[in-house]
Amino acid sequence: MPHKLDKIFYFLTFLISIIPIFLVVMLFSFLLYYSIPSIKYNGLKFFTSYYWYPGQVYLPPVNINGILVPYGSSFGILLFLYGTLITSLIALIIAFPISIVVSLAVNLYVNEKFKKLIISLIELFAAIPSVLYGLWGIVYLEPLLSNFIEPAMNKYLGFMPFFSGNIYSGAGILASSIILCLMILPIMTSVINGSILNFSTSIKEGAIALGATRYEMARLIILRGIKIQIFGAAMLGLGRALGETMAVLMVSGSVFNIMPSNIYSPINTMAAALASLLDSAFMDSTGMNLYALSELGLTLMLITLAASLIGRFIVGLGIIRGFTRGEEI
Repeated sequence: MPHKLDKIFYFLTFLISIIPIFLVVMLFSFLLYYSIPSIKYNGLKFFTSYYWYPGQVYLPPVNINGILVPYGSSFGILLFLYGTLITSLIALIIAFPISIVVSLAVNLYVNEKFKKLIISLIELFAAIPSVLYGLWGIVYLEPLLSNFIEPAMNKYLGFMPFFSGNIYSGAGILASSIILCLMILPIMTSVINGSILNFSTSIKEGAIALGATRYEMARLIILRGIKIQIFGAAMLGLGRALGETMAVLMVSGSVFNIMPSNIYSPINTMAAALASLLDSAFMDSTGMNLYALSELGLTLMLITLAASLIGRFIVGLGIIRGFTRGEEI
């Protein structure tokens, strides 16, 4: 009887474990299937053009190379791709040193009581809905940027082209990057904090015994020992930032067909554009708008999955090496 129950339990756990894989494959297949007409119609122009226009959906469609499309339609995601990458990279640049400093401070300088409090607050940040970040960005961050921070940046950093030029309403690349920074900080800090906790205790104690200060131990030993995990944490944070939708939609400015000229410019991202264009896509009788959005979603899925998988692989590789080093010593 127990042997039969073991088989049933094994079968059920195996069935449940493959559900996530099945869902990912199903979603990928769905997006690929609906992207095929767009891939045939747009070709490489889909990635090299920044002009997106759904066309005159109320006029009769036109036949181009055997494919029915709305009159005047054009689909290019270069603007969305640029917006996604630039906001995510700036957010990563801001969050990277903060997450490292917080993790080191929590493990080396803060007592146990405050350590638990700080870790709880970091976990709380991860639980805040993205729409609340967006609301805070609209009400507080955008006026702060447009009235104080961006004019100061323009004045003192204006010798660099990316920081010179017109200042807008506050919604744009900088606001989106700051919001994304707040959203990826918890995951990056958690991974780096866990890596420091798993770092060989004997090595840390040996460094202190040899007269190293905590700063020297952190800079020369710990950070060098967990550099692979830190890079993996950055990739996981990047994967999180690439797919963020609602908060970025609220603070990005949501522009179309205008490439940004500086860090203050309004922008649009792949996820935000997908959310804002989906409703109008169903008005297209030819379905091409929906097919183009499916190709946009497929591109976003591949980029996000690649960043997340690379990050998890690197973190896992770093943990394995860390355990190996601990055993050797």
